[in-house]
Amino acid sequence: MGDPIRVLHVDDEPDFAELTATFLEREDDRFEIETAARVDEALDRLATLDVDCIVSDYDMPGRNGIEFLETVRGERPKLPFLLFTGRGSEEIASRAISVGVTEYLQKEGSADQFTVLANRIENSVRAFRAETAVIRTEERYHNLVDTAPIPIIVFDRHGEVVYSNDAAIEFFEAGTPAELEGRAVTDFLHPEDRERAMARFQRLMAEDIALPETEFRLRTVDGIIKTATVATAPGYYRGQKVAQAMAYQ
Repeated sequence: MGDPIRVLHVDDEPDFAELTATFLEREDDRFEIETAARVDEALDRLATLDVDCIVSDYDMPGRNGIEFLETVRGERPKLPFLLFTGRGSEEIASRAISVGVTEYLQKEGSADQFTVLANRIENSVRAFRAETAVIRTEERYHNLVDTAPIPIIVFDRHGEVVYSNDAAIEFFEAGTPAELEGRAVTDFLHPEDRERAMARFQRLMAEDIALPETEFRLRTVDGIIKTATVATAPGYYRGQKVAQAMAYQ
C-alpha cells in the first residue's frame, strides 16, 4: 500500500457522494474520501484538512463548482481539482478550463465512471506530488547553496547560466544575479582555456559524472583574470539536467 490519497468530494446529493466514496475506496485502498454538501462547507474543511485532490460537482446551492474552483485557485493554484458533473456543456467545460481545472468529467449511469474517476484522481495526484517534490528539492538546494562560501554557478545543457549564488556574484564582480544569467560558459574563461573547458562541459553532460578538479583562468564581468581551481558535477535544476561549477582560490 502506498501513501494515502486524501480526496475532498463536494456534491449536494448525499446518496451520490456516499456511493462515489464507496466505489473509489474499492478501486484503490489508498483513497481516503471526505465529503461536503456545499462550497462553503468545503472551504471550511479545506482550512483544516490537508487534501491531495478535490472532486466537485458543478450545480450546487449557493456557489457552483466553477466559483469554487476560482476560490481554490486563488489559494492553491496547483492542487488537483476535478469537476465531476451531471450538467455538462461546452460552455461549462470551457469556463472550467479557463480557470484552471485539472480534469473535467461528466457523470454517467454506470459503475465504470468511478473507475475512470479513480484513474484521473490517481494520475493527477501523482503529477502534483512529483511537481511538489521538485519544488521542495529546489528550495532545499537554494537554502544550502545561496549562502555557501564558495562561488557556485549552474549552467543548463546549452552552457548558459541559470543560477549563481552570492559568492559567485561577488567573485565575478557582478552587481546582481541578472548580470550573470544567460551568459555562456566561455564568457567566464580566458580565451586560451575555452576549448579545454568546453570539452570538459560536453563530457560532463554526456557521461553524467563529476569530473576531477582542474585549474582555469576565470574572467570577471569587467574582464579581470582570476586563477581558480574548478570542480564540476552534474545535477538537476527546475527539472532539467545541469552542470554545477564550483570555484576555489
